[in-house]
Amino acid sequence: MTALPALELEPVPLRLVAAPASAPPYDDEVGAPVLRLVRTASPEKLATFDDNAWLAAERTATAELPASHVFARTLVQGVLEVLAGVRSIKQLRRDTSPELYTSLAASLEGRDMPRGRRPDLRAVRSVHVQERPEGLVEACATVHRDGRFGALALRLEGFEGRWRCTELVGL
Repeated sequence: MTALPALELEPVPLRLVAAPASAPPYDDEVGAPVLRLVRTASPEKLATFDDNAWLAAERTATAELPASHVFARTLVQGVLEVLAGVRSIKQLRRDTSPELYTSLAASLEGRDMPRGRRPDLRAVRSVHVQERPEGLVEACATVHRDGRFGALALRLEGFEGRWRCTELVGL
């Protein structure tokens, strides 16, 4: 066996590259998310889910509510997981009005719900929201489900310091 001659490699110049940020920004940094304190409902009202408590709930202005874009994206992801059969519809109860929850449960009742794959976070392609100051938001979302693209429209209303979905179209 013969030995191979040593390869002569040209030296590669090194350069200093900034490391990417691995932690979220601090509160005093530019672009840091703004946290707002919002009034929440009493534990007694959250524990019950009846139409009377819903009708007696106080409207909340948009400025006193959490980010509607984040809530809409999370809700659409939850709806897709319910439709895929990997999440119980009961988990949508807190974020929807009694009428919407009842109609969603009725529409899913007759379906054969196979346990499919959990939709990944890319299933919700885009979410667009239009906020009104009195605690109303109209949102639309583009979703990817079962190999096809579709759209959902939502109406969010602010009650007792939180968003609730009152209309959902496009399932």
